[in-house]
This record gives sequence, C-alpha cells and structure tokens, in this order.
Amino acid sequence: MKASRLLWLVWMMLTVVSGATLGEDAPQQPEVTRALLLAKTVYILSGHVRYYKTKGLFKKELVDETPFEEPCRKELEKWGRFTLVPDAKGADLVIRAYEKGESHYVPVMSPGVTGGVNVGQSFFILDVWQPSSKKVIWSASKNVGTSWSTHTGIANLVKRLREDMEEQEKSAPKLDGASKAGSANPQN
Repeated sequence: MKASRLLWLVWMMLTVVSGATLGEDAPQQPEVTRALLLAKTVYILSGHVRYYKTKGLFKKELVDETPFEEPCRKELEKWGRFTLVPDAKGADLVIRAYEKGESHYVPVMSPGVTGGVNVGQSFFILDVWQPSSKKVIWSASKNVGTSWSTHTGIANLVKRLREDMEEQEKSAPKLDGASKAGSANPQN
C-alpha cells in the first residue's frame, strides 16, 4: 500500500514538472531569427477600410483607404533597417498591418456631458511573414482603445518589432559562420 502511494506521488510530481516545462515559452527557432536578421527588403501589405463618407448634404461616396500603410511606412523609413519595395515578389519579408475586431462609436448625451465611447474590442495587428515559407515569423498586437490614433498604434508595433530584432541581434551568434573562439590560427 505504501509502495503504491509512493509510486503514485512520484508519478504525479513528474507529470506536474514535465507539464510546467512544456508550458514555458519556447525561444524562437534559429531559422526564424536568421530570416529576420538577414532580411534587407520589405513589402508592406496593409488592411483596407471601406466606408461611406458623406460628401455634401445627401451625397455619399464609397471610400477605400489603407490607414495603416502610411504610419507603418514612416516608422520603417525612420528606422532605416530595411529597403521598402513596391512588390512582394522582390521582398525578403512582408509586413502586414491591419485592424481586427469590432468596435462601435456610441454617442453619449447627458446634462453637462456630451461625447461618445467606443464599445467592443478591436486590435491593431502587425505581423511579419516570409514569402518563401508563407509562414508568420513575428507578430504583435495592440488594443485600439489604448492608442491615440492609428498612427501611434502602428508606430508602437513597429517599435516593438525594432526592439525585438535589436535584442535578437545582441543575443544571436554571428551569422557569418565564423566564431571568435574558433578563429585561432592553427600555425605554430
């Protein structure tokens, strides 16, 4: 009886320890880090927004715009790390900026207070995918409600990409294949 209880206890401890170990965030794969760090050209794929804009008193026109492309382009140009290309075929990476979710503006009127609130949840999403593998290799999101504007929300996500890449550059081994320790001259 004691032996079976002890065996059961050991089995439970091993299960908990292995479950906790497998649940930890895994570091990025070396191929992913390598793809991010070696990339030189980028294509920006931006989400489209379509809505009817009132033009005049009764006339409405359909507007199709990409409010995420311009702030993303400005931040990438300011960074200077990548060359922006006009076609995805010539790009090492594709950066996709878009909004997902649903929020509605609800006007609020009460004595002494007028304005409105956004109801629902919506997120700005920036992801980086590699055209050769068609896999997303980096992604981040930001709640729209915590951003002053589309520009500040997208700028924050590009800043996070920049910080992540700079941290990977510091911690990644040299990508030229030569290590400092192995470069000793074998001649005597």
